[in-house]
Amino acid sequence: FCLLGIQAQEGRVVGRMQLYSIERKVSQPIEGHAAAFTQFKLEGNKKPSTLFSFAVRGPQGGKLHIIEVGTPAPDNQAFQKKAIDVQFPAEAPNDFPVAMQTSAKHGVIYLVTKYGYVHVFDIESGTLLYMNRISADTMFVTAPYEPTSGIIAVNRKGQVLSVSVDEENVVSYIQNTLGNAELAYKMSARCNLPGADQLFVARFTQLFQSGNYGEAAKVAATAPRGILRTQQTIQQFQTVPPQPNQPSPLLQYFSILLESSKLNKEESIELCKPVVMQGKKQLLEKWLKEDKLECSEQLGDLVKSVDPTLALSVYLRANVPMKVIQCFAETGQY
Repeated sequence: FCLLGIQAQEGRVVGRMQLYSIERKVSQPIEGHAAAFTQFKLEGNKKPSTLFSFAVRGPQGGKLHIIEVGTPAPDNQAFQKKAIDVQFPAEAPNDFPVAMQTSAKHGVIYLVTKYGYVHVFDIESGTLLYMNRISADTMFVTAPYEPTSGIIAVNRKGQVLSVSVDEENVVSYIQNTLGNAELAYKMSARCNLPGADQLFVARFTQLFQSGNYGEAAKVAATAPRGILRTQQTIQQFQTVPPQPNQPSPLLQYFSILLESSKLNKEESIELCKPVVMQGKKQLLEKWLKEDKLECSEQLGDLVKSVDPTLALSVYLRANVPMKVIQCFAETGQY
């Protein structure tokens, strides 16, 4: 946890913090005005990292620091600490941070200053996304606002203010206004947001045509709103002949999907076709138990050729009553 306070010193307001590690039972004094903890999952990591961000305005200017605290999870890639300059307007020479909140959903930091300015930063890169004045009066208090995954604030006049990410337009804004296509791509993938579809299609096409099928599969799997998880994508992977001593590109694609999500109807059928042909019933049982397959009448018909009882489970989940009755009769469950 972290304790925060401020004090007057040599004509300016100095921030004092004490960061305490419950795990190690040690504390560390830090100069800072506002701070927040968040859980953030880095790309490629299986578990989230605990990040601590804090902001300070000293004689040399403002800084935002983002560091990882605690013991990283096994096999997790360590978060590279960031130190970002925080710019304060010339008309507010005595302004300083008074509050900080984070949005785990969008992966952003909201930094609010005494004179009513809000700075929005991307947590992973430390990039400043937006800065504007939201209040002409002194800010009093802020808190997370769950309905929008943003923040809610109260100023000295008692006005209640709310700030949040515009999910429909933020990715386009990052790409077109900030000119940061890579960050737009990452935020779109991480938060499942629209606005960068053409970037995913272009990257998938480039990787696929260059023969980098594993990376192309990752792009298709992480593209927002399933825009690349189509029958056309499956057919593209099916056209690639398998290489000696390597899994087929189609199997690589399905493996990546299974790691992170549930397969849709078409994917479930196409994955199960070779599994049924090879008689690997245990794989079907495993995926159904883990709820990795979208059950349908077509999938039930496919599974029935190797195990009517397993097909019964598929028909039940797919809500196909006539096939359910038929399977009950065929398996002697009167």
